[in-house]
Amino acid sequence: MKNQQQIKIAAAFQKCKIRAIKEVGTCFHPDCEVKSINSHILQKNGILSSLEKDGHLMEMHINPFQDEIHFFKRVGINQAFSFKCFCNEHDTNLFKEIETQEIDFSNYRQLILFTLRTIYNEKFRKQVNVRMRELLIAEHSDLFNVTHLANENEQEKLGFSDIEKTEKLIWKDIKDNTQNFIFETREITKIELCLSAFYNYETSIELENYRQKYGKDKEDVIDIFINAFPHKDKTVIIMGYKKTHESEVKSYVNSLIKESEKRFLRQLTNLMMFRCETWVTSEEFYKKRIKKCESYFGMAAHYSNQNYNERKFFLINLFDENFCEQMKRWKKNVG
Repeated sequence: MKNQQQIKIAAAFQKCKIRAIKEVGTCFHPDCEVKSINSHILQKNGILSSLEKDGHLMEMHINPFQDEIHFFKRVGINQAFSFKCFCNEHDTNLFKEIETQEIDFSNYRQLILFTLRTIYNEKFRKQVNVRMRELLIAEHSDLFNVTHLANENEQEKLGFSDIEKTEKLIWKDIKDNTQNFIFETREITKIELCLSAFYNYETSIELENYRQKYGKDKEDVIDIFINAFPHKDKTVIIMGYKKTHESEVKSYVNSLIKESEKRFLRQLTNLMMFRCETWVTSEEFYKKRIKKCESYFGMAAHYSNQNYNERKFFLINLFDENFCEQMKRWKKNVG
């Protein structure tokens, strides 16, 4: 049972987070300062709608003040997989060709549009986190460790520079018809989830070794972008990276694209469990594969925070009937 102090801390956290979300509200288009609207990371019509039941999806949420920090929540399709990103004009017109026309997965411009929202979702999350901590420091210094919050904000702000470099390249591609990224796509048997995320190719160990060697953070961290979503009777996988990183990651990405479907699904499971949080599923898939072993997702997130070799691979497959048994063995092996 929570004591009064814990209740105050949880209430302050939630209040400041809601306020921060409201305050971060300007269109992300570089030439616009109009108020942003709620945008879906992947479009509602045709993609998210293919998973909904009674207008709802299942989405993983995080609440640091619950016993189970990571939990799944039934969310209305209008709110699921969404964030404040563009104004109505830019949200409508910029993505028209992938939302109202047949998607062409060989079309570079269409692939870069999928990547743009992936990047901006992370930018929005970072902006909210920074503003929330600023409010906690200013208004609730009696409840929180102010030094710790300030340090977290400094780390969060470091990530902005990487995102800004990437978004500038994307906008150059959109406006000037250049191609600064390389994309690979594949189809697999339809699975009832949508994923849109990016992650560092380098492990924490590799980045720390770089800091030790050069006395500074690596300036050009290698990002891998991934989108996975149902399309017609298949699931489409889009993976991408900056062209300047081709020599470092081409073989890695190609190995995933060319893997057998069974092994690819294991790789996808590893990404979802340990590296990528931005995904949603249908209620049916949640009940079938996740509900009975939901606690393992929180365990995986905890393990991920302490793991410095993120490319370590585990024999787990969320899409296998024996997933829960596989996670039991995983828990036993990692202690």
